[in-house]
Amino acid sequence: MRRYRLDWRHDMRCWRDLHGVEPLSTGTPPASTGGYLQPASGKTTFTMYSGCNMPACGKAATGYTAAINQLAFGSAPGIGPGDACGRCFALTANADPYSPAYAGPFSSIVVKVTDLCPVQGNQQFCGQTKSTPNNSFGAPFHFDICEDTGGSAAFFPSGHGALSGTFTEVSCSQWSGSDGGALWTGACLSGDTSANWPSGVGNCAVLKIHKLRKT
Repeated sequence: MRRYRLDWRHDMRCWRDLHGVEPLSTGTPPASTGGYLQPASGKTTFTMYSGCNMPACGKAATGYTAAINQLAFGSAPGIGPGDACGRCFALTANADPYSPAYAGPFSSIVVKVTDLCPVQGNQQFCGQTKSTPNNSFGAPFHFDICEDTGGSAAFFPSGHGALSGTFTEVSCSQWSGSDGGALWTGACLSGDTSANWPSGVGNCAVLKIHKLRKT
């Protein structure tokens, strides 16, 4: 699945961050769970993508990872980490929307969210909005599973590049992998340690609000 994640504002922000300059707000509201759809379980669709080395959360990881649709991610393109960054989900496929007669076998894996699947350019799978909360296949969630970390090979049957099924949020103790280093200032994967969070902050969305208020 081809995804158009980075825009020019995000590219400039990454350059500034790598050179030690705090990013500026683009006028878009900072990430927040308010206004985003983040249930703990439900129906979802799945695709795969490659080139996962510059994820929107600002940190890559060595285990199975995935991008999640914008309405669930908790942030818009170019703004930074959303509240879904670092959350882990058990994914189970049960159908191929393009081949309804296919009966499996299907697989289950646990992934960590490190990236965003934006609405723009991906309307069929990641086009959920508050007014239209389901995608073209009737799913409120979508996971775009990273090929680079082996997740897609473990999950997709040969010859099948799009599936539907279910997701359940789980403890990241069930995920096999490790987080990489920050790619820019403000990178965040919420988890068991809080080295990147201000005092009293427990997720990436609040971290982003904190940083924007300081600018």
